[in-house]
Amino acid sequence: MVGIRKSVWVVIGLMMLTLTARAQTGAVHGSLQEIGNKQPVSFASIVLLRATDSTFVAGAQANESGAFAVADVPLGAYVLRATAVGYHPLRRTLRLTAAAPTLVLGVLRLRSAATQLQDVVVTAERPIVSGGLDKRVVDVTKDLTATGGTAVDVLQNVPSVTVDQAGAVSIRGASNVIIFIDGKPTGTTLDQIPASSIQSVEVITNPSAKYDASGAGGILNIVLKKERRDGLNGQVSVTGGTRDKANSSLLLNYRKGKFNVFGQYDYRRDRRRFDGTVNQTTLGRDSTLLLRQDRTGVSLQNSHAARLGLDYALTPEQTLTLAVQPRLNLNANDETLRSRQVNATVGDQPVVAGTSDRQNASRGTFRSADITLDYRREYAAHKGRELTALAVYTPLLSDNAVHSDLRFLDGNQRTQQQRTTNRTAQATAQVDYVHPLGETSRLEAGVRSTLRRYDIDYQLSSVPALAFDPSNRFLYRQYVQAAYGLYAGSRGKLGYQAGLRAEHTTVTGDQRTTNEQFTQRYLSLFPTAVLAYDFPHDQQLRLSYSRRIGRPDAGEVNPFTDRTDQLNLVVGNPQLLPEFVNSFELGHLKDWAGGRSLGTTVFYRLETATAKPFRSVITDPLTGNLVTLTTRLNVGDETSYGLEVVGATPLTTFWKVNGTTSVFRRTIRGTAAGTSINTASLAFTGRLNNTFAFNKRLDAQLAVNYRSPINSAQGTRGESFNIDAAARYNVLGERGTFTLRVADIFNTLRFDSSDSGVDFATVSRFKRESRIAYLGFTYRFGQNQDNQPRRRNADDEGGSDN
Repeated sequence: MVGIRKSVWVVIGLMMLTLTARAQTGAVHGSLQEIGNKQPVSFASIVLLRATDSTFVAGAQANESGAFAVADVPLGAYVLRATAVGYHPLRRTLRLTAAAPTLVLGVLRLRSAATQLQDVVVTAERPIVSGGLDKRVVDVTKDLTATGGTAVDVLQNVPSVTVDQAGAVSIRGASNVIIFIDGKPTGTTLDQIPASSIQSVEVITNPSAKYDASGAGGILNIVLKKERRDGLNGQVSVTGGTRDKANSSLLLNYRKGKFNVFGQYDYRRDRRRFDGTVNQTTLGRDSTLLLRQDRTGVSLQNSHAARLGLDYALTPEQTLTLAVQPRLNLNANDETLRSRQVNATVGDQPVVAGTSDRQNASRGTFRSADITLDYRREYAAHKGRELTALAVYTPLLSDNAVHSDLRFLDGNQRTQQQRTTNRTAQATAQVDYVHPLGETSRLEAGVRSTLRRYDIDYQLSSVPALAFDPSNRFLYRQYVQAAYGLYAGSRGKLGYQAGLRAEHTTVTGDQRTTNEQFTQRYLSLFPTAVLAYDFPHDQQLRLSYSRRIGRPDAGEVNPFTDRTDQLNLVVGNPQLLPEFVNSFELGHLKDWAGGRSLGTTVFYRLETATAKPFRSVITDPLTGNLVTLTTRLNVGDETSYGLEVVGATPLTTFWKVNGTTSVFRRTIRGTAAGTSINTASLAFTGRLNNTFAFNKRLDAQLAVNYRSPINSAQGTRGESFNIDAAARYNVLGERGTFTLRVADIFNTLRFDSSDSGVDFATVSRFKRESRIAYLGFTYRFGQNQDNQPRRRNADDEGGSDN
């Protein structure tokens, strides 16, 4: 282990000492700032077009401070074009000569895309979907159909992503998706992140070696809103929903000189009704059992979330950021479960153990906090060189108690008290370094260490007492050490990136009740590669590859049997191995004038040692009842391949549409517990979003979502379909906004599934309240310089300090 660490550090050191190469032809340097507040315009796209015919010659991307450099440019006359999300394009003519092959433009200024010019408002919509070499960025600030909701509602309209009614996230049908907030790991769940606090979502289907290799399905990075204007700025919003739903938020930001202080508070109350049914057939040696379960109930969630932070510029080249995000969730759930089981072999004779009426009342508290410290070091004398470091600590405490009253067919009654306490701590430390190698290439390297600890304590008491005690305590620890190196560059119209990441994993489990311990250690390598070619007329072709890992979590490996449902038991598998994914993508992107774009991606995923839930019928050794037992097994290989299309176009002057569709074939083949598994399906997802800008005050949105049935290891997950609508009306000089939203207009969202094996068949349906109307008001305040009238001048198309 020590030898591995030393070797990694030696490799990184050698890479950092690589000699700088020099460009052989001309070069253009400069930086971008926003007109008015002089804030840097980060990650803008810079292209050089031949002055004679506007053909593409070379391109680059500005860094976080707005600086850019375009190298290896043949001498001649060009038009420089700079574009960034939320800004008007900038164009400049220039010439490179033998006497002056290197041109330093200084500061170029871009105007924000929403600027009032005297009595005329010039608007330019932010592109909803934009992207780079290794990710797709979706701007969600104008998504009206998420008003009053959470990150779950936001992700419903994100290309490639699907979220079911249980909150499970998948990307192109692949689960085990890792969620980041502002590029950092988090312990929070999606329903704890208010939609109002989200700026954009980054979908990373083929992450580079720089990213954590966890998450076989990919990475979703949720970027929170952060104000860049000077002075005090903020917004306050209040939203109410039908059937006892409400949320409110306050966002404040103060920026002056070296300091930027930001804070946010969100409150959310959400009461939902739900119901569901289960029909199950179980085959025994001499009996056939038929089970029908009907479930109805109401859940109530009260959430409090805060975010406090400080950015401080230690020097012009160094920045320190400290942020704390505490969260408190209070949950209440009351439900009625009616179970009726008969033995069809003996004339539908009722089964006493499987026939009962159960009243459950659960109360839970979830406390968590993300504490982050970031450091950034740039080098003015060496553009593009950068050193960053971060530390994240996330403590979580979940305490859930369930009181149950049961009445059985024979008149017997039982009262049960269950309590589950989960103490979790997650800590991450990371250092990254970027070193430019000449004008068109760079070397990146970094190290990362992540520790996760779980202490799960389950206690059950019963009156009258059970013949067995299902109480148990499980300790789980996962320690991952990682290092990576990445090389990226461009040659003319071709951009390329190649990297390698190494991760060493140590996993330990300790089931204190049964005195069972297990340990796993393994070293894994994760190569990544990207090739991108820029064609004339704003076209790009991109080929990428990545290898990723899906590690089991604590609940999947706990060897103690969960008897919460005494007819359907669940047990963890301490022998469960990680699953590995090899992913290939070939994509083409084309942009046209007027906000039209079309992106197509062909993808292929091979997941080896895929881990799936597997059900079988057993005779419970403690009760003698015929029951099902579910555990997670490495069943074999899962393969997915298909086509995804993302497009946007205006249909009229006031009506624009954007949509995404994905068609793929998914197969799961292997064996589990001596049973052959061979399932396949052709799956389809579609999403169409219509926006209507009736005037500068009123706009509306209509979104349609569909997901076809898709196969699992032992069955099928049903289809889902919903239509959402929303409208927005601006008042008070566009500082105030009223929003009306209706989610799932036709009340069609539900979660259906079916599973079967040689000795059982199950069909289940679950419906959560989804047709909801929200009415909200938002008020924005602060030093918004762009709202002040000004005369049109040369700066309207960008300017220079030269």
